[in-house]
Amino acid sequence: MTSTTTTESAILPIDLAAERAALGPALHEAVIRTLDSGRYVLGPEVEALERDFAKMHGVAQGIGLATGTDALWLGLLALGVKAGDHVVTSPFTFFASAASIALIGAKPVLADVDYDTALIDPKKVEAAIDAKTTAILPVHLYGQLCDMRALKQIADARGLKILEDGAQAHGAKRDGYACGGVGDAGTFSFYVTKNLGAAGEGGMVLTNHDAVAKRLRELRDHGSPTKYVHEHIGTNSRLHALQAAILNVKLPHLEKWNARRRELAARYDKLFAGSKTVVPMKLEKGATHCYHQYAVRVRGSRSRDEVMKLLAEQKIMTAVHYPTPVHVQAAAKPWGYKPGDFPNAERLAREVICLPIHPFLSNADVDRVAARLLDLSKP
Repeated sequence: MTSTTTTESAILPIDLAAERAALGPALHEAVIRTLDSGRYVLGPEVEALERDFAKMHGVAQGIGLATGTDALWLGLLALGVKAGDHVVTSPFTFFASAASIALIGAKPVLADVDYDTALIDPKKVEAAIDAKTTAILPVHLYGQLCDMRALKQIADARGLKILEDGAQAHGAKRDGYACGGVGDAGTFSFYVTKNLGAAGEGGMVLTNHDAVAKRLRELRDHGSPTKYVHEHIGTNSRLHALQAAILNVKLPHLEKWNARRRELAARYDKLFAGSKTVVPMKLEKGATHCYHQYAVRVRGSRSRDEVMKLLAEQKIMTAVHYPTPVHVQAAAKPWGYKPGDFPNAERLAREVICLPIHPFLSNADVDRVAARLLDLSKP
């Protein structure tokens, strides 16, 4: 096993200090400007972010919301999903994807993912559709878009809506389309760790449909099209101006930061080429990945958790996204699933490690991570 030295610094999954340093005084100036404006909820900063984020993704409109979870469940409501409906989604994702369906009183119907990509399998989606299905919620996991052309064909043939979960897919594309460009709408989270992260929480829905955008703007403000007029039940999910101001400073850097992530991912790919024990997730043809995560499957003689522990001892911090599939969570019990129902999701949950990948890693950092992992995962 390769040994570490006392002079080696820690390699982290995210480096917010480096990000702040790269932005210089711009973040502080944006915060002070917003505080001085007195416009703290919605307002010009939010409107600018909605416009520019939508434009970057080639989608007509953006609706800023308080969180990524709100984007999911309000997005479903805006598309007309109601209690008793069935919505098909992935068992290998953060629990909010399925929980947002259940919050409405609809049932999450799960379809297994492809083992090589961790993305929902269109053939499994088609098989999961029944008479109560009204929508599909594909998850663009780790920053690579699902096969939206195939899913769109399935949805159109059956009159179903599509809400894309792009919480990890800021700026990613496939076949020329970004999140929200093929489905009826696409959702995003601006949580701190995202490729475009706020100083706290934030979310957005992108859509090309005026009626969906109008409904979302009402839903985020207690179902109100104008002050003190409430046409339906909504909630309070208005994006704060301070978060939008911070995101507006970062947004012009997103494409450059994503490009650097792709460079680092390509370097990892080359270093792991031919390995039987460290296998990266497959990059699909036509995909422009944004690598929110760089995920590999580890199949050596050591367990995944042991490998992670040994890497941490060598100052290399890794993570697992996600160690427990949706269908075996306690909260999912009412949906009627059991262990073994989605074998690809369960296998990935046992094998996947997400390695450090962010725009401020050096090539040497990647080389060090790859060398140590290959050493620790020997057969």
